Amino acid sequence: MNFLRSLDLYKVVILLSLVLLPLGGWYCLQLDEDIAASRKAIQDAKRPGGLLEQIGTLQKKVEVVVQNKLSTSDTINMPRRYFEGQILQAGGANLKTDDFGLTDPKEEPATIPGSKQRASDFVVDVTWPRTDFAVQLAFVYALLFNCESGAGAGLAGAGQSIWKLRDLQLINATDERLMAGYKTPPPELSDKWTIRSMKFARREPRKGN
Repeated sequence: MNFLRSLDLYKVVILLSLVLLPLGGWYCLQLDEDIAASRKAIQDAKRPGGLLEQIGTLQKKVEVVVQNKLSTSDTINMPRRYFEGQILQAGGANLKTDDFGLTDPKEEPATIPGSKQRASDFVVDVTWPRTDFAVQLAFVYALLFNCESGAGAGLAGAGQSIWKLRDLQLINATDERLMAGYKTPPPELSDKWTIRSMKFARREPRKGN
């Protein structure tokens, strides 16, 4: 108690300095270490293949996805854009827009199964005009998945695509001449296929029926 009574302002400042100076020194040391780590992280990020380059690449990909993302109404109003994007994504760099063609949706009458409700089917025909154009089954699977799921157009999170496969005809391209000549094909066929027919359709109930 006598010690506390004898304290004055100068003594208090000295006591606080004895306590705070080590703490301040430790804090400054931590700041120096954090600054050094930050500078090293910045240098590593600026290097070729570093985080900044990776972030820039990912940002461009995200921007492309956002720009190309279609809503369900877009797939109805702009079917050509939808199918062209999905098919090109399935084919990659080897597929060009002139390798296939798209027709405008053709309306066909239909009836909803299990009821007398009348509906309209809107059918899009994907044509493959080149007679020498052959694909592997993996491409066909990827194309069908893209068009039916809407994954490439950013629809997977909002729901599946409204377009479903209506018709698909494939002919093995390697031995088509043997088949045309009524000759027996070899036991194993090459994975080369010509798409003779490919159609997708969406169904819309008719109002008032």
